[in-house]
Parts: sequence; C-alpha cells; structure tokens
Amino acid sequence: MSRKLLLLDGNSIMHRAYHALPPMDADGTPTNAVFGFLNMLLRAVRDEGAEYAAVAFDPHGPTFRHESFAEYKAGRAATPDDLRTQFTVIREILDAMEVPIVSVPGFEADDMLGTVSAIVEKAGDECVLITGDRDAFQLAGKGVTVMYTKRGTADVVHITPEYIFENYGTTPERLVDIKGLMGDNSDNIPGIPGVGEKTAIRLISQYGTLENVLEEGVVKEKGKLRERIETYADSARMSKTLATIIRNAPVDFDMEKCALATIGRGLGALKKYKLVKIAEQVAKMFPEGDSDAQDAPQVVREAREVAEISLDELAQWAKNCSGEVYLSFEDDAFYVSANGTHFRVLLGGGDLLSAGVEEADILCAIAPVWERADVTVHDIKQFYAAGALPAESAYDVKLAAYAIDPQLPGGFTLKKVTEQVDIEYDPAAPTADMAAVKQAQKTRIAEAGLESVFSEIEMPLARVLADMEKAGFLVDEGELIRLGGEYRAHIESLSEKIYEIAGERVNLNSPKQLGELLFEKMGLPASGKKTQRGYSTDAAVLENLAEKYEIARLILEYRKVYKLNSTYIEALLRLRGADGRIHTSFDQVATATGRISSLEPNLQNIPVRTEMGREIRRAFIAPEGYTLVDADYSQIELRVLAHMSGDAAMQEAFRQGADIHLSTAAAVEGVAPEEVTPQMRSAAKAVNFGIVYGISDFGLAKNLGISRQSAREFIDRYLATYPGVKAYMDACVETGKSQGYVSTLFGRRRYLPELKNANYNIRSFGERAAMNSPIQGTAADIIKLAMVRVSEALRAGGLKSRLILQVHDELIVEAPMEEAEQVRQILKQEMESVVKLSVPLCADISTGGNWNACK
Repeated sequence: MSRKLLLLDGNSIMHRAYHALPPMDADGTPTNAVFGFLNMLLRAVRDEGAEYAAVAFDPHGPTFRHESFAEYKAGRAATPDDLRTQFTVIREILDAMEVPIVSVPGFEADDMLGTVSAIVEKAGDECVLITGDRDAFQLAGKGVTVMYTKRGTADVVHITPEYIFENYGTTPERLVDIKGLMGDNSDNIPGIPGVGEKTAIRLISQYGTLENVLEEGVVKEKGKLRERIETYADSARMSKTLATIIRNAPVDFDMEKCALATIGRGLGALKKYKLVKIAEQVAKMFPEGDSDAQDAPQVVREAREVAEISLDELAQWAKNCSGEVYLSFEDDAFYVSANGTHFRVLLGGGDLLSAGVEEADILCAIAPVWERADVTVHDIKQFYAAGALPAESAYDVKLAAYAIDPQLPGGFTLKKVTEQVDIEYDPAAPTADMAAVKQAQKTRIAEAGLESVFSEIEMPLARVLADMEKAGFLVDEGELIRLGGEYRAHIESLSEKIYEIAGERVNLNSPKQLGELLFEKMGLPASGKKTQRGYSTDAAVLENLAEKYEIARLILEYRKVYKLNSTYIEALLRLRGADGRIHTSFDQVATATGRISSLEPNLQNIPVRTEMGREIRRAFIAPEGYTLVDADYSQIELRVLAHMSGDAAMQEAFRQGADIHLSTAAAVEGVAPEEVTPQMRSAAKAVNFGIVYGISDFGLAKNLGISRQSAREFIDRYLATYPGVKAYMDACVETGKSQGYVSTLFGRRRYLPELKNANYNIRSFGERAAMNSPIQGTAADIIKLAMVRVSEALRAGGLKSRLILQVHDELIVEAPMEEAEQVRQILKQEMESVVKLSVPLCADISTGGNWNACK
C-alpha cells in the first residue's frame, strides 16, 4: 500500500496566511501567519488522509539562479518585519512537532519540492505539494498532485496532468518552455518581450519545445514575433533554465521521519504562543502524540529572554565585548550569547534598494569579537566562507560533535549537537547552552583520546576547505558546450537505435515503462517477479541481459551518457559562477570514515577511467599564466594496510619500491615477477584494493569474470601470502565487537552497533565496516593533515598558488608558472612527511594546463 506525503512550500504558505488573516499576537509576538500555516496543514491532513508531512523552506542567501542571473527576483518587495519574526516561530513549532524541515543552501524551496516529490514518486508513493506558487505546476505527475492555494489558504485547486492539459493544452514538463517564452514578472524572469501566455501556449502546442520554437519558429513565424524570437533567443533559454525546478538537489530525505504521529509533542510550543484553537485540533487529531510528554516528569526550564537587536547595535556590542562569546546562524537569524545575555539579529528584510541584513554584514559587525573574546561557534566553516577570520583559539561545537561520533543521527545541526551531550535544546535561544555543550564535548573528547583529531585535523581543515570553496576551479565554457552537443547527439542516436529494436517509443528514463517493454512486450527473461513498482531494470539486471540482447547494452550506454550529460555537463554549465569557476561545496562531516565529500557539483565522482570522464576533466583548466600542479598519493590505503597489519611481506614490497600488484601476483601465483601476465596482475590488483573493503568470492568473480570457486581459491592464496592481513582483519572485527567501535591510526572512532544486529546482512555489513574503516579513515586523516600542511606552507611562503581541489587521495594546486617548481617541492615534502609509517608514503606529482593533462 502506497504512503502519502504532504510537502508544504513553507515560504509560500506563510506569505499567503499572513496576507489572508488579520493580525494576531502572543505577548507581542505576531502569530497570524503561523496560525494560518498550521491550520492549513491540519486541514490537509484531514482532507488528504495523509500520515506523513514535511515542510520546505528557502535558505537564507542567494541560490544558483541568482548566480546565473543577478536580477532574479529583483523586483520582490521586502518581507514585512512582523512576518519575518514568524518564520522563527513556525520553525520552533515544527521542530517541537518533529515535522522535518527540508532546506539546502543554494536551492529554493521549489527545488526541495521537486527533489523530494521525485524521491517519493520513484518509491511508488504519493506526494501532495501544497503551495501558492504556480511554478510547482511543472511537478504534477502520476504520483504527484499540486494543491494550489488560489486565494488565502482555504481556496485550493488540485493540479494534475489532466488539469494542465485542459488549461494549457500541454504536459506539466512543457510548462517551463512556456515560461521561457513568456517570462514571469513575479520572479523577474525576462522571457521574450511581447510574448504573453496565449502566444506562448500556442507556440509550444505547435512546435513542442522551446528549442524547437527557437529553431523552427524563427523560420516559420512572421513579422514582429519572428524578430522577437530571433533577438531574444538567449533570454528565452536562460528563462527556461531559471524556471526549471531541480529534481536532484542534494537532499537527505527519509520518508519514515515524516510520520505525523509525533505532532502532539508540539502542544507545549502551541500553548506558548497562545495558539489555542490549533492546540485543540492537534489534541483531538493526535491524542496519543503527547502521551510520552504527559507521562514523563515535567521539568520546566526558566524561559530565556532573547532580545532582538539591530545590526548597528550588534556592532556596538562587538566593540566592547569580552569574556566567552557563543555565536550561531540559525534559520533566518544570527544568535549571540555572552555574559548571561542572549540576543539575535534577523537576517534578510531587504527591499528594492537594499538586500537587507546578510551574513557578510553580520561578520563585518562582529569583526572585533575574534580579538576581544573567547569565541565558540556552530559551523566555523560558514564563518570562514563568509569572510571572517576567527582566532586560532576559536572552538566549533559542530566539528567537536563530529569527532565524538561521525554518525550522529539526524546530522550536525545545533539542535542535534546539543542533544548529543544530553542537554535540552532551546529553540528560542539556541546559543544559550553552548557553554555547557562545549564543556561536555571537551570531557568526551579527552576521555576518548580524540584531541588530535579535533584540534590538529578538523579545526584547521575548516579554513582550508572554506578557502578552496572560495577559490573555485576554472572551467572552459566552450568545451563544456561542445561536449554537451556531442553527448546530446549520442543520446539521440542511442534512443533511436533502442526505439528501432523495440518497435515503439517509450520513456527511457522510466524504469516502469522500460520493464514493461523488455519483459512483457519483448519477452526478455526477467530476473525477478513483477512487483507493485514494476520490474527491476537496474544495472545488474541489464548487465546480465547485455551479453545476449543488444537493447540491454544500448540502454546501459544510454544511461551512462545521459547521466554524464545531466549530472556533469548541464550541472557544470548551470553552476558555473560569474567568475567562470565552479565553486563546489566540501562537506566536512558527511561520512562515517572521515572522508571529505563534495557536492554541487560532486567533483569526486567524475569517472577517471573512461574517455568521457577524461573529456569532462579536460574542461577544468588553469588560467592564463598558470598551471595545475597535481599530487596523488600512491596506493595510500594499501600502504596504511601494510603498516597497520604489520604484514612483513607487504611491508617489504613497499620498502623495495616494487609494483605491489605485480609482486602480489607473482607471490600468489607462485611465478617469477617477469612471468606475471596482465591478467594475473589485474586479478591481484582487484584483490589488493578489494581486500580493504572485505571483498567476497562472489564480488571478485563478478569483477574478473571467473567462477566463484576460482575467486575463492585466489583469495585464499592471497591471504596465505599476506598472513598478517588476515590476522589484522579478524582482529578488527573482534575489536569492534568487544569495544563497540574501531579506530584509525589517529584515534578517530567509528561505532558499529551493526555487529550485534540479529540480521545477517546487517551484521555482515558491520564486519566489513570494522575491517575497512580503520584503513579508509586513516587514509582520510592523512590527506586532511596534508591539506592543512600544504595550505600553511603556501601561505608561509607568501605564494600566489592556492589549493583548489581535493578528490580522494589527490590534491590540486593552481600555481603561477614561475611558482610551479616550488609548489611541486612543497607538495612532495608535506604529503610524504605528514606521518611516519613503517612503509614510505609516496606522492606522484604532475603538472598540466587542464585536470586531465595532469594524469
């Protein structure tokens, strides 16, 4: 049975409610928008019979659309002050109700609607989008309905594909083509001047897509319309891009966390703001929701007074502050706690002539704080990225929480960080308890021996990552456009070949339609029974079919090229900044092993072994007069394995500078090194790298195309060749079981509750994690330390060169030609001496005018 999710456009509904209802307040705090928002949520729960809900909010600050078009939404009036304060209130209430809030920096709430609805629809569930924004109409689909608020919050229309066709004569996905032609005054999207809705609908109905209009319409249309199409073609293309809602934003979404059973836990917050009627509805609809709170002993904490001050008042305070200061950006406000007082400055609030209070304004105002006080923050990288220069003594509770447990449930928000050390979070005064949080963290860090992980690795790394994000990586726009044209032509060619074999046209991006085509209409052997969601057409299924059926091979190729084009070419062009650079975001707290991740775009997943992947890397270039200096650790995880396992044979091979894969092959196969064949070396390489991840005979057999028996025999011979490795892996699992965690060489911990799980598959995962986490985590710690050392060396040398990218074990520095040799020496020295192992660390250094040329 499918589940139904209500996904509310928080900003849109709050604005609708604010303008629809008369003023209300609770002891001076305005609440009319909050009342209208919650009333609509509860009414939708009743009317739709939904058991799941989430709310999407716009993040503070610009989005990628502003980077593409600086005038985007430039005509919007400022948000009234008595509405801005209510966004903090609604977030507090939703938090108490445990209704998830979905928001990602750089993306609008619309993109959250698009991404989450795509996830829900793909899972075979239903999603109802509640919004007053017509832009969401493009998201209507088989499993997605848009509940559009025409006026206020009570007058709603359900938007479906059928509604779109009846009113616009097209499909939902073509609405962005219409918007590209007619523009949108509310968002300041220009479109083509003089083209209104009727003309735009007619053109799309006749030509199908915006691209066809620009290609064919410019020939077939007449008079002024033809001139306008020709003159404003680029504006139309840009307008379509601006109007297109992203459906693959980096959102961490879990449907089960959206269950509405916890709404009753918000009764206290509702009563605090005197929302009596809403509280009555909640108590009636969710009578069991607050039972835990009712049964538990009531601990009433004294309400903290949080003063709301202006930017000028903040600046004046900063000039005279002293002692310990606690700072954090939370939602749409900046919070400060110092000397027992708590205050905040609201962000935003701009108008046509002013952007309002921005993060940069806040940081400028508090600049004296870093020198005058002992400062603790939440998310120090955010401060660095906005231009602040915190003192070396600054403390980040977010990074401390990550050092304590890298798998903190719910992420590393200030709320979760506070609760991690068993302190109750106060949403009205988020920074009020940071002193207690800091003290508790310091105790836990000391007890666990994590001082070096926190102080020597994570804290200094935050500035390095912020500097890298700010620097960005220059890309060749012309090369990306050329590649995009090639890829689209290849996609079209593959599509036609598939259609020809199939005898009909289907949506190649729909697993359901593909499954019906392959296994019902064409009669190909299915690997499993048809489920409610259709047949599986994942890569494993298609790879098994590809040996006998050309259509499966073509679909695999189509998916590969389509993904490269959409994930990289289109995304890189969209995310390219005004300076011509890609400014990826580095997430320092995303992985359990300590590895750094990259997003928007994810530059770590660009294929390196395929020609298409290499073509994309060629588009990343050095500016004129500069070169790229690339440093890559050689087989760092195997070297770490040799050190940590103490295996004499593996250590000796590295000390001798031998080709470890060739040496392994010779030893395992019992032949002289010169007798090793390429096939033998490939098998040894697969096991060498796979052993760190707990490779199985099944995985090796599939990887090498051999029988499981042969794979098992090879692994057995490998472990006999390196007995220290087998002993070390077994010891890791036993340590994980006895201690509950495993550690890296530097002491970073990964907790493994999976090892005690009754489920075999989960327990097996825990065993593999116990074996590979110390190796992966140590390698991650080494590259992080190297980044800190390299960055410090470049700065100490007064060089213009700067570190711009880290990908797994690889560092890239953008260097003026005259500094290239000095940078090579710095990279070699710092990376190879960052830690003393029983085997040498080796970094391979190369230079080139583009990323691919460095290899």
